[in-house]
Amino acid sequence: MSEVKVTKDLENSKLIIEYTANGPKDKVWKAYADKDWFEKWWGPEGWETTAKEFNFAPGGQVHYGMKCIDERQGDWYGKSSWGVMQIKEVSEGKSFTYQDFFSDEDGVLDMNMPALIVTNEFIEEDGKTRIISTSLADKPAQIEELIKMGMIEGFSSQLDKLDKLFA
Repeated sequence: MSEVKVTKDLENSKLIIEYTANGPKDKVWKAYADKDWFEKWWGPEGWETTAKEFNFAPGGQVHYGMKCIDERQGDWYGKSSWGVMQIKEVSEGKSFTYQDFFSDEDGVLDMNMPALIVTNEFIEEDGKTRIISTSLADKPAQIEELIKMGMIEGFSSQLDKLDKLFA
């Protein structure tokens, strides 16, 4: 597992997470952009992901659900969490930007929860891929709220699952 570097820039309502995945850029890109690959790793350890809709193109969206299948996760076991990524921009193999929402199973957006604009950049480095994920919120308190909800731990765990695809 590579180290996850987290930079909180609350003055600019921004959270930057950097990670080096143990796979070449084309495969790391595919893990995000291909439905079958996405479902294999998206979400924290102990959770399974299913995409109801997967249109990874500008103007498209990814509507996915994550279900906790790990009994050791206590109250979370058996629960589901849904989200929608509204894809804004795609630079094939290099970066993509989306607006990230919490939703329900039908894709209805939860406007009471923070929605982030997220840009993921992919940089090839000696057969591995550095991922720079920059999340921009409307206000600093939203970044803090998501951190308290376990966003960094969940994202770090998810990146471990990504690396397992390339083992």
